[in-house]
Amino acid sequence: MLREAQESPELIRQILSSNNSEYAEFARKLRALDPSSVITIARGSSDNAAGYASYLIPLCTGKVVASLAPSIVTVLRAKLKTPKQFTLVISQSGRSPDIINALECVQTGGALSAAIVNDVDSPVAKMADVLLPQHAGKEGIAATKSVLCTMTCIARLVAEWTDDKKLLSALNELPSVIEQGLKIGLTLDQNALKGVDHVYVLSRGLGLAAAQETALKLKETCGLHAEPFSAAEVRHGPREIVGGNFLVLALALPDSGHDDVIAAANELKAQGAKVLQVDQSILPKMSDTRLSTLVALSVMYPWLSESSKALGHDPDKPKTLKSKVVKTL
Repeated sequence: MLREAQESPELIRQILSSNNSEYAEFARKLRALDPSSVITIARGSSDNAAGYASYLIPLCTGKVVASLAPSIVTVLRAKLKTPKQFTLVISQSGRSPDIINALECVQTGGALSAAIVNDVDSPVAKMADVLLPQHAGKEGIAATKSVLCTMTCIARLVAEWTDDKKLLSALNELPSVIEQGLKIGLTLDQNALKGVDHVYVLSRGLGLAAAQETALKLKETCGLHAEPFSAAEVRHGPREIVGGNFLVLALALPDSGHDDVIAAANELKAQGAKVLQVDQSILPKMSDTRLSTLVALSVMYPWLSESSKALGHDPDKPKTLKSKVVKTL
């Protein structure tokens, strides 16, 4: 897990120097289509990456983004009407039947589609109107580099679509900032999870995707009950159960509700929870804070790997997950 996370900077450089014509041509198609809305289709860590798109795309384009639950197609058998809509499907393997079926349904309904996929020979890669490869290469069960690569693809697509020169420029500095983040992650307290039964991961805005991904990894690699929450949402009831056996991990990202995330964490600290704060004093700085989600994860992945080992787990060998490719219907 740690080694693969540390491969991310070079892979991101590869993403930014590859598939120039595909990004440029698809950006032209999106500007011509001017989609009424955007649909994402994904599961697992890929869906956490899609969560980043659900904040970045509205911020940059004003378009509403909605996640399509594949069960709407595979279980409920809904026939979707999706003319003049853009669908972004994200999958490491590109082979899960429910993802394939959901993509087929929205394409039949008239949507324009792009696939961010690691396996370029997969059914999803071949079905989509445009393929944007993750360039992540072979990966173990705990997704790290594929998530960072996917989010890079999302940011690049949005930047090309909107001709956002500031975001495009910031992407070029991203690999070196990710390298800094990976080193910082190894300096965080790897024993912070000892004696903890539950973890709330708090953030807001663009940081929520990082909170969702971190909570998933806490369950997958550390064997802990973990839930991600918006700092606003945690105050609506989930705070009631917080006490001394809780760790509150506060991902306070710049320009994404930084002060409110810290305030919410302090409120839960007053209830007895232990708090680990990852904020602007820890995170390496980006010239464009819209990429801070990726920077936060570059800090979290090494910490999660080492924290897993400190708890006596093997982050590369979860007890129940035996395959990288999870096929659901």
